[in-house]
Amino acid sequence: MIQQKVPSRALSKEKNAEITSYIKKVVNNSPSPVSLKDIGASEGLRLMGSWRLAFSTEAATMGDLPQEASILLKFLPRFKLEYTLEFTKKVWGLSKLTAKSTYIVDTTPLNPGLVTFVYDDIVTDVLGFQNLPVGFFGLLKGRSNFIESIWFDGDMWIDRGFNPQGVEYFNCYRKDNN
Repeated sequence: MIQQKVPSRALSKEKNAEITSYIKKVVNNSPSPVSLKDIGASEGLRLMGSWRLAFSTEAATMGDLPQEASILLKFLPRFKLEYTLEFTKKVWGLSKLTAKSTYIVDTTPLNPGLVTFVYDDIVTDVLGFQNLPVGFFGLLKGRSNFIESIWFDGDMWIDRGFNPQGVEYFNCYRKDNN
């Protein structure tokens, strides 16, 4: 899906249901190969690098974004995170929107693998200019967000959440080696 640049929202209902069923089987029947508390060990070393959202069982995860948008999480040293929405050339002039953040990972037994990140600064790449501050999105500065890790092997990372109706959903990230 990533190589073909096909977002999960563009899949047929049948293919979406098939992949959703597979993800549910993985998280319900296979323990995480890497202990979730170890995700945050050694200053988050296991998370270092870029993770691309490959699939979501929740339409709202990508549904509010333009069809041509993709999500990339880039974990950097010193617990820095760049949460980026990347756009294709179909979105005129707008290349990406990045929330520069700090993060922590819960390594306790209470909620192991929970990644909490706080937006510090939001910038954009538009019309060839890079890292321009974005005034409107400044309203998000200081806002916390979460990734509840439930399965991790170093190449694939699955988190879960609950929509406003209380229905559980899953997001599947793939390590981006580009």
